[in-house]
Amino acid sequence: MADLLGLLILLGIALVVLVGVLTALLVREASRPPRHSAAYAIARSLPCDPGELELDFEEWTLDRSGDVKLPVWEVATGANPGVGGFVGGAAVFVHGWGQSRIDMLARIEPWCSLCDRLVLYDLRGHGDAEGGLSPLGCREEEDLIELLRRLGDERVILVGHSMGAVVAIHAAAQESEVKDHIAGIAAYGPYADFHTSVQGRLRVAGYPARPITDLAMMWLKLCGIRHRRVLDDVPNVACPMLIIHGTEDIVSPLSHARSIAEAAVDATLLEIEGGGHLDAHLVDPQTHDEAVGAFLARIGAGVAQTCAV
Repeated sequence: MADLLGLLILLGIALVVLVGVLTALLVREASRPPRHSAAYAIARSLPCDPGELELDFEEWTLDRSGDVKLPVWEVATGANPGVGGFVGGAAVFVHGWGQSRIDMLARIEPWCSLCDRLVLYDLRGHGDAEGGLSPLGCREEEDLIELLRRLGDERVILVGHSMGAVVAIHAAAQESEVKDHIAGIAAYGPYADFHTSVQGRLRVAGYPARPITDLAMMWLKLCGIRHRRVLDDVPNVACPMLIIHGTEDIVSPLSHARSIAEAAVDATLLEIEGGGHLDAHLVDPQTHDEAVGAFLARIGAGVAQTCAV
């Protein structure tokens, strides 16, 4: 009996140690996501920059406090949007966790032919960004708002994926001098709860989620990473939203997109049958492109009407 009790105690200690190690690894990976830079692109035969897509672009750096430097691509599309496009406007792309502006190059269609200008940048701790770890979307809307300030008075569409979509929503909800410049948001695979999205990522990878994610969230809060509820900010977004979500998204369940759409002042939800977290825009490209075109045509008409008044 004593031997059995000792064995159970050892197994219990081993389990506690294992959970602690997995929690530490999760927190470390979350704040230090894989760097999708030029080496990543070359290894996968992907374009390293817009020039490889025969697009004219300028590269500059958004300097932030704490010696943080966020690289930016500013792309002149050469498009003539005309009626049905976003004339004189720019699309600002905000990538998700573990991605970079390089990944967003694969998402610029059909935006490339419907906007005059595209802007892509790396979030903190991602891609070629310097000077800090990823805060996992916490307060990163401040960087986006500063980027919009640097772009001037131009009207913009925020195009965000997953965590980037949430950052875009938070930015548009804040009272700032750039709020009126945000003409719309296209949110791909947004989540309503960060903890749920972390659980989904672990399930996709084949790992157990709880209690590891619960402990990781406590750890992150102790490190100052405290996420605001997305649904609290959504009603404060005045501009129209287009939410594009795959029905088979495990990382960000479809119910999250529906909750965001219901809470929004003006939102259109496009559910892509069979779409996952990363490929919803590719599963049914015709429906996707038509929805984006209609969204931009509506916003373009609204901007033109406002300017006429």
